[in-house]
Amino acid sequence: MSSNKQQEVAIAIRRAIASLGNIESEFIRAEVSFEELDILPFWNLCGEAGFNSTIFIEAIKSELHVQFTEEQLKLSTVRDPDLNTHMKISEFVNEFYHWYNSLSDY
Repeated sequence: MSSNKQQEVAIAIRRAIASLGNIESEFIRAEVSFEELDILPFWNLCGEAGFNSTIFIEAIKSELHVQFTEEQLKLSTVRDPDLNTHMKISEFVNEFYHWYNSLSDY
């Protein structure tokens, strides 16, 4: 995948985060951690028992216009923001892109 594809993935993830938080995607910055998103709807539960990672995955799939199999998701190397609230958006995007890019090898 090209750097253009990486940029598309980053934009899609920012849009998914923003959509769930009811905010414009321009306000989702790479250096922000998921913990810092706790002022937004949906994200205020990140790191708590009520957070639903599946909804976040669905939002990303919708933004990318792709489907992932259960097997692909099980083999994901991307850290879950719910369990890693200090992770920066840029770290998540990078991990997701590398995993997403590896899917084309199958």
